Amino acid sequence: MVHKTFFTLILLLVSFSAFAEIYKWVDEQGKTHYGDKPAENAQQMDVDIEAKGHINTGQRREDKRKKLIDAYAEDRAREAEEKKKKKEKRAKNQHKCTVAKDRLGRYERARYLYDFDSNGSRIVVPDTVREKSTEALRQQVKKYCK
Repeated sequence: MVHKTFFTLILLLVSFSAFAEIYKWVDEQGKTHYGDKPAENAQQMDVDIEAKGHINTGQRREDKRKKLIDAYAEDRAREAEEKKKKKEKRAKNQHKCTVAKDRLGRYERARYLYDFDSNGSRIVVPDTVREKSTEALRQQVKKYCK
């Protein structure tokens, strides 16, 4: 019986605190303060909280969830696009690597490199040009065959 009386008394005290008022004021520096007692020399204004209407948290929560899902979908789509581009770039680089290795091998095995003049007849490429071409191919192999 004592426990029931004590419990009822606690419930009454808690319910009275639910009717407590909260005060808001702005000081001289422009800072906003809140408290359970009004500020000195403060202008009083009653605000009807119930008149503002009910907040539909279910709809807001649903909107936030939808935005989050959309953001995840955009991220996945962007990542898939980036992955596709990387795969295409790797395939292109692989092809360039194969071509460069093949050409480098032929340049290194050949005794002479030939080029064609304006008449269509073959001319031997000088050794300096051959070395530059071979070095350029080595750089291509290094670049594309990672």
